[in-house]
Amino acid sequence: MKVIGWSILVFGILSFTGAAIASHSVFGPCFFIALGAFLIHKGNEKNS
Repeated sequence: MKVIGWSILVFGILSFTGAAIASHSVFGPCFFIALGAFLIHKGNEKNS
Protein backbone atom coordinates (compact mmCIF):
# COMPACT_ATOMS: atom_id res chain seq x y z
CA MET A 1 0.00 0.00 0.00
CA LYS A 2 2.87 2.35 0.70
CA VAL A 3 4.24 2.21 -2.85
CA ILE A 4 0.85 2.95 -4.39
CA GLY A 5 0.29 5.67 -1.79
CA TRP A 6 3.59 7.37 -2.63
CA SER A 7 2.89 7.28 -6.36
CA ILE A 8 -0.61 8.70 -5.91
CA LEU A 9 0.75 11.36 -3.56
CA VAL A 10 3.43 12.46 -6.04
CA PHE A 11 0.86 12.49 -8.86
CA GLY A 12 -1.47 14.62 -6.70
CA ILE A 13 1.28 17.10 -5.83
CA LEU A 14 2.27 17.49 -9.47
CA SER A 15 -1.38 17.87 -10.50
CA PHE A 16 -1.98 20.40 -7.74
CA THR A 17 1.00 22.46 -8.87
CA GLY A 18 -0.14 22.39 -12.49
CA ALA A 19 -3.72 23.29 -11.63
CA ALA A 20 -2.65 26.12 -9.34
CA ILE A 21 -0.32 27.60 -11.97
CA ALA A 22 -3.04 27.40 -14.66
CA SER A 23 -5.73 28.78 -12.29
CA HIS A 24 -7.88 25.65 -12.57
CA SER A 25 -9.80 23.87 -9.82
CA VAL A 26 -7.52 22.15 -7.30
CA PHE A 27 -10.27 19.97 -5.80
CA GLY A 28 -9.27 16.84 -7.78
CA PRO A 29 -5.56 17.03 -6.96
CA CYS A 30 -6.39 17.60 -3.27
CA PHE A 31 -8.38 14.36 -3.33
CA PHE A 32 -5.36 12.47 -4.72
CA ILE A 33 -3.05 14.04 -2.13
CA ALA A 34 -5.39 12.98 0.67
CA LEU A 35 -5.81 9.48 -0.80
CA GLY A 36 -2.04 9.03 -1.10
CA ALA A 37 -1.47 10.21 2.46
CA PHE A 38 -4.21 7.86 3.70
CA LEU A 39 -2.69 4.86 1.90
CA ILE A 40 0.78 5.65 3.27
CA HIS A 41 -0.70 5.95 6.77
CA LYS A 42 -2.51 2.61 6.43
CA GLY A 43 0.66 0.96 5.11
CA ASN A 44 2.68 2.22 8.07
CA GLU A 45 -0.04 1.16 10.48
CA LYS A 46 0.07 -2.42 9.19
CA ASN A 47 3.81 -2.69 9.87
CA SER A 48 3.48 -1.58 13.49
